[in-house]
Amino acid sequence: MVMIRTIIAALFLFNLRLGVKGCSLSYHFYEKSCPQVEDIVKNGLQAIFLADPSSPAALLRLMFHDCQVQGCDASILVDPGEGSEPMEMASTKNFGIRKRELISIVKSMVEAQCPGQVSCADILILAAREAVALSGGPRIKVPLGRRDSPQTPSYQLADALLPPATAGVADMLHIFANKGMTLAESVAILGAHTLGITHCSSIQNRLYSPNNGEMRVMEPDFAAFLRLTCPQGPLTSNLSFVLNDPTSFVFDNNYYVNAMGGKGVLKIDAEMVLEPQTAHFMQHFSINQDDFFQAFSSAFVKLSCSEVLTGKQANISAIFIFGDSIVDAGNNNYIKTVAKATFPNGIDFCRRAPSGRFTNEEDLGVKNFTPPYLDPTTTGDVVLQGVNYASSGSGILNNTGIVWGDHISFDEQISNLEKTKEKIVSRIGRREAKKLLKHQALFVVVIGTNDLLLKQQAISLQNLSSQGQRAYLKNLTSTFKSQLTRLYHLEARRFVVTNIPRIGCSPFERDNYPNEKGCVGSLDKAIQSYNRRLKRLLMDLTANQTRSTYVYADIHAILEDILQNYKSYGFQNADSACCHSAGAHGGLIPCFSLSKFCSDRTKYVFWDAFHLTETSNVIAASHMMDGGLNYMSPMNVRQLVHS
Repeated sequence: MVMIRTIIAALFLFNLRLGVKGCSLSYHFYEKSCPQVEDIVKNGLQAIFLADPSSPAALLRLMFHDCQVQGCDASILVDPGEGSEPMEMASTKNFGIRKRELISIVKSMVEAQCPGQVSCADILILAAREAVALSGGPRIKVPLGRRDSPQTPSYQLADALLPPATAGVADMLHIFANKGMTLAESVAILGAHTLGITHCSSIQNRLYSPNNGEMRVMEPDFAAFLRLTCPQGPLTSNLSFVLNDPTSFVFDNNYYVNAMGGKGVLKIDAEMVLEPQTAHFMQHFSINQDDFFQAFSSAFVKLSCSEVLTGKQANISAIFIFGDSIVDAGNNNYIKTVAKATFPNGIDFCRRAPSGRFTNEEDLGVKNFTPPYLDPTTTGDVVLQGVNYASSGSGILNNTGIVWGDHISFDEQISNLEKTKEKIVSRIGRREAKKLLKHQALFVVVIGTNDLLLKQQAISLQNLSSQGQRAYLKNLTSTFKSQLTRLYHLEARRFVVTNIPRIGCSPFERDNYPNEKGCVGSLDKAIQSYNRRLKRLLMDLTANQTRSTYVYADIHAILEDILQNYKSYGFQNADSACCHSAGAHGGLIPCFSLSKFCSDRTKYVFWDAFHLTETSNVIAASHMMDGGLNYMSPMNVRQLVHS
């Protein structure tokens, strides 16, 4: 069982669109193709803002709503065709969104001088930047290079992802933290409320609900004014509104001044004054406008980088992972089994604690791995970005891995995807769920090694005759075909499927066959036969299942390369486990709390009896991402997500 622990790390590392918290844009993107674009946008909006001072607030809100749903991709500007289903703008949470036509006006100005060069997504960001700057706020330097989305989200997805007017502090901080914002930046970005108005419908519950604790901090005269402006009952229409603050056409720090004085309009305005972790920043920004401007500028850039599409980037927003301990992200922590990744697994992780993965696990800068299915927190909108169903000890056959106790077989993992699919449908609707799974998801399957590994299945493959081995492998392949077809019928279309590596090179096999020199060869023939069968199977499925692509990841060849050239990769040891307890190669007992471990994990190919160190994982991941046909067929992962 030797391979990268999960391909999602590679996808984050190589900057594909998967909720990456960094920014892959450029401050010089249009330097040659349209160097005057920022001046065109600025000059075009100046006259518009003078004629309609309410426009800046409208454009700033437009940008916020666009970036919150499917990233900053201008999808909010798209109208459905006649007879089409309602799209993003039909969401009730987009009530009050105005001035979309201004982006079209500015776009035509840009097109007149730079035809076909600048995206609507970039123009929207620049327009929001000018909304702040031309209203008296900071002029924020923003990176550019966004691509417009080819797919428009449904109103149901917008309903699920846009925060309601009644959102509390914890909800908002969670949203902004997912954009990579610090606590100070999260409080600062809400300072955008200093511009514009609030519709009475957004504060009715606050004004007339008797149990709202934050009402106690509202200044009495201000409360009376709001009730007079927004009376309860039919007298309040959707057109009724109040100014966010007395200087609602000026971008300043009066939002914080008013909130500290008990004159916050929205529920969150008052709650942030009461919440200990945000109260300090509310107070500080109310007396220091420069610090507010600085924090807001940083937050604005992070929001504008949210899940952007760039160049020929693919729109992959979810990864669903199936398999064994190679990709188990912690599911076995929730079942009765001895196959759990306890410390020192995870010793090099940022928390210096096990995360459920079988490796030393360095901090690769990836903040959000695909979460394990059985984790109680894997619920709500979390599942929209993918789920990890893998379970250590599992195999293609249901009885594989029973020696370890409970395990989640591949069949059961697929059944768990069925349950996840229903959760996705409940969040964003059946149409949007189908689009997510078919067009925006990647399915990674890493399984089969345990079905051949010594002592993992009821009947040891080594003890079968040649005819018996052929029958076993035929059954294994046939079963796997049925399982992959089940995934296809659950709307899966883009697959990465790994083959079986040369098991005999693992410390486990070396110590179980101590009389053999070098890698143990007893299973080589069976493994090569299975891998050939698997490659043919994936080619047949791609040919016969409409619009499906199955990528064959040759982990066998990748590991062979690492082992044969380990010194050139910087390793010093290619046959022993870094984390060891017994056996000449440390392969007789899995890594556990009493195990000893090497001081420099980067010098070892193997972490434990079965698994690679994180250094090896990264090498394997790079081959999977960008390798040629000698490793990936018919394309590598990067090509797959762009296909």
